[in-house]
Amino acid sequence: MGLSGLLSASGADGVAAKPGERFSFVAFGCMPYGKENFPAYERLLKEINRHGPSFTVHCGDTKSGSEPPSDAFMTQVHRWFDSLDGALIYTPGDNEWTDVHRKNNGSQDPLVWLAKVRTEYFSTERSMGRAPIPLVTQRREKGFEKFVENARWVRGGVVFATVHAVGSNNNRIKTDDRERSGPARESALAEYREREAANVAWVRGTFAEARATRAPGVALFFQAEPFDAAEKDGRESGFTEFLGAVEQEAKHFERPVLLVHADDHRYRLEPKVRFPSGEKHDNVTRLGVFGAGDIHAVQVTVDPTSKAVFLAGPLLVPGNPLPVLPRSKKEAGKK
Repeated sequence: MGLSGLLSASGADGVAAKPGERFSFVAFGCMPYGKENFPAYERLLKEINRHGPSFTVHCGDTKSGSEPPSDAFMTQVHRWFDSLDGALIYTPGDNEWTDVHRKNNGSQDPLVWLAKVRTEYFSTERSMGRAPIPLVTQRREKGFEKFVENARWVRGGVVFATVHAVGSNNNRIKTDDRERSGPARESALAEYREREAANVAWVRGTFAEARATRAPGVALFFQAEPFDAAEKDGRESGFTEFLGAVEQEAKHFERPVLLVHADDHRYRLEPKVRFPSGEKHDNVTRLGVFGAGDIHAVQVTVDPTSKAVFLAGPLLVPGNPLPVLPRSKKEAGKK
């Protein structure tokens, strides 16, 4: 499908707002981690319903990295998503599939679980939740049909998109990774390269739509914390091309860009983001969501007519322990 077709489809997404009308969305991720957190997680879902956002995004990691995956738990997660009164959009995390090769996950095949994730949550071009909205997904793009999880939608002229960039260095493993056999290493690297190319294309397509429609802002949602990944543990960053595309497109776009991510389990709101290139961009803000034992969310007010467009802050859940702010990544808990 060409750009004109994508623009037409994503413009008619069923969540149109009146020109200049303010609205809000909620984002959360990296939860619930373990049965002990299920009650707090369900309180969070009820609190989201009480606030009534226009839509909600789960930024990935529906289980901890030490918990083995199961079909039954995936079904439970889907039920939780569908318990939200509004629309729920989800982008996968590394714990759902990338990290299932670990011994404590049963040494399973990541590609098997990636396929399960796609089947369970992305069988149609609609969000989850009790009031689902239509989505434009990358399955429409020739050569990237398998990346059904990359989605885009529009409200109030603002363009929103999920991008399947995950922790664990985006599955860009070390070539001498001892946890995997030679064929398993080759499989992981091939998957990374193919998905990274798809993600770059999706980012560029998202900004192309924003420019063509003169969108007041763009928001991207992904699971990984990509800025601190470079040169860790002797690995090259798995986010170089992705961040390069985001930086280039945001610089060209000039209007506000919000990057919402999970992964390091701590709330952070950082304007004027500095990219690995060393350049700081005044129009880019990143918003990190709570996670692990901190069962809370973030809420963003969107005003398409304002200069800033996005105004973000914590959404704290009554009855859940208050988070410690600021919190270091070490203090925020295990992946």
